[in-house]
Formats: sequence, structure tokens, C-alpha cells
Amino acid sequence: MQTQDRKGEAVDLLIVGAGMVGLMLAAALRHTGLHIVLVERLAGQARLSLGRDCRVSAIVQGNVRILQRLGVWKYLEQDAGMMTSMRIWDGQEQGGMRFDASEIDEETLGYLLENRVLLDGLRQSLQESVDVELLCPESVQQVLWRRDGVQVQLAGGRVLETPLIVGADGANSWLRGQADIDVFQRDYGQQGIVANVSPRFSHQNTAFQRFLSTGPLAVLPMPDNMCSIVWSCTTAESERLLALSDAAFMDDLNEHLGGLCGGIVEVGQRAAFPLKAQLARHIVRHRLALIGDAAHSIHPLAGLGVNLGLRDAMVLAQEIVDARKFEEDWGELAVLNRYMKQRMPDVLLTMASMEALHQTFQAQLPAWVKLRGLGMKMMGNAGVVKQLLMKNTTGINLPVPHTIE
Repeated sequence: MQTQDRKGEAVDLLIVGAGMVGLMLAAALRHTGLHIVLVERLAGQARLSLGRDCRVSAIVQGNVRILQRLGVWKYLEQDAGMMTSMRIWDGQEQGGMRFDASEIDEETLGYLLENRVLLDGLRQSLQESVDVELLCPESVQQVLWRRDGVQVQLAGGRVLETPLIVGADGANSWLRGQADIDVFQRDYGQQGIVANVSPRFSHQNTAFQRFLSTGPLAVLPMPDNMCSIVWSCTTAESERLLALSDAAFMDDLNEHLGGLCGGIVEVGQRAAFPLKAQLARHIVRHRLALIGDAAHSIHPLAGLGVNLGLRDAMVLAQEIVDARKFEEDWGELAVLNRYMKQRMPDVLLTMASMEALHQTFQAQLPAWVKLRGLGMKMMGNAGVVKQLLMKNTTGINLPVPHTIE
């Protein structure tokens, strides 16, 4: 969509969307001297469950290190729930797998953070810089794509000119649509029910995930011995569970968890969201880069979606800084292709892994269930292979910059 071509205010980078990933990109660049503008349509309101945001993010250890080195973690650590181990088991088989941070010589596999806490911490970090503007509520009204830059008309009247515009505006990205970029999409026909719950006994900083015939049920450790649940199930089952009273829902939950942590004794307000995976056909165009859910979204069964987005932000930030250092135009496709080529192996491998896990645990044929149980036991005793899987999943082994230089 085009706007009237008139001289606008020059900025070095315009980020559309100030969610976790858009804020991360700005936070990574906040001390570089670049003039950065973030535009966010609405400041979302957290939906509370037992007094905490019912939407949480599992930040893997590799990304925790990035947040620490960027100086953002200090705003987050007091509200983070440590995850030192993870237990996974199949609803049809005994046994399962256990992953402990000590197996890879780490103190923790990662931390659980309420989404509102992560957003607030990233916003606080931006206050350290006078070069970052966060405009909210504000929206982009029109975009004019030109060879030498992008001109943007904001709803509030400002006209901005920038060498690069970044789409960080979520799975239903408005900016992606303006660039006529389609997506490959996979609808799982499922919903994810989220809520906060209290167990009778300590969760001992352990995350639990049980694969049921209707989908995975995750119980994630939060501070103050609270847990966050993510229960992925068919849309019909989700609607049934949402319609239950708190007591009846808790009974269903305890039945499926089998007395985990002495049973769940309190459950907060529930919410649900549809489960889809998608990948933009192009994550870069001339003077446009997509990051986070605007570029890709995955099934939440391993909680890795936001971590992909945070890594997008770090790689793009480094490419922008490198281009500036060598007097390159960071909106040129040659620069943006470097970002794309670095990110696609991680994105595609993670998406393929999540799809394979989903298909593996959806199948309920007796022979396949037995084979699946055997495979889990073998992986649990796989030694070096298991350690490599853990290091990749926690982001420790991935070639992502931990600081922007």
C-alpha cells in the first residue's frame, strides 16, 4: 500500500510490533547509537490465573545467557522460575525420559517467565537508551516501498523514512500482508488450554510433559511452587474442558497426571488458543525482514517458539551492526539474505522436529505405541546423543551471537 511521497523524519530502523521479539531486537541494539522506533497497536492486557499471567514462556538456557549479557536479565531474574530437569512420558507406556541440567554440566535447562514479566523487563531495558522510541498505541497506516528506503505514514500523523522495516507483529502480521508474502500453514485442529495451578507438594523445579492420545499436557515450574499448564487437545475436547467447573477440571487434570506432585489442589482461570504452525514463504524482501511469529510459528509442545524468535532478533541485530560497520546499507537484500541464511537451518530443523514429535505421539496403533515406548527408553539412555540433543534444544550449541558488537 502506498502513501503520499513526501519528505519524512529519518530513522535507522522501524520495528512494527513491540511484543517479546520486537522488543528483543530493540534491546539488542539499544546501545549502538541507532535511532530505533517501535510501533505497537495495542498494549495487551495479561489474563490472570491465580494472580499471574496465564501465558508463560520457557526461555532456554542459551537465550538466558544472551539476556544476561545484554543486561536485560537483571529486570527478569527475580520473577523467573528455574527449570533444572524435565520428565517426559507417554500416556500409553510406563517409563519415559528424564533430562537433567547436570547431564550437560549446567545449573538449569532454562527458566519460566510470565509473558507480562518478560515484556515489562524488555521495556525497562529500553529506558536505558535515548535512541529508542516506543510508540504505543500507534499503528502504521501506509507503507511506500522504494529502492533507497521505506516511507511510513503512522496513524498519528508522523511520516518516517528508514532503510529497513522489520515485521515483528505476530502470526497474523499486517506488515507481511502489505508485502504480499503468503505463508505455508498447518492447522492441527487443536487448542492449547493454559492456566496456573498449585500442586500439593513441591515441583522441585521440574517440568513435566505427558503425551496423551488427544495431545500433550505440560506442567511447568513457576516461582512460589506454582505451575503453569499447557494442555494441547482436540478442539472438541478443549471446549469440553473449558466448560467444566474448576473442581471438575481439576479432577480431570489429576486423573491424567496420576498424582503428580501430590496432586493439583488449586486451579486458576483458564484460557485457550488455536494451535497452528506456519512459515512465511519469504522472511526477507528488499528493505523488509520478518522475525518471530511473523516469520514462523510452531506447535507449543516443546515450548520453543519464542526462543526461535529471540534468536532471530539477535542474528538480525548483529547483521545490522556489521553492515553499519562496513558502510553497507542494512536494508539491501544482500545483507538481509545473510540473516535469512543463518536462521533458516535452526527454524526448519525445529519445525520439522515438532511435526515429527506430533505425528509420533498422535499414532495410537498398539505396535507403534510399543515401539514408541522402546524408543523413549533408548533415547533416555543414549548418553552422548542425548547430551547433544539437550545442548541443541537449550540453544547452548547454536551459532547465535550472545552480545552485539
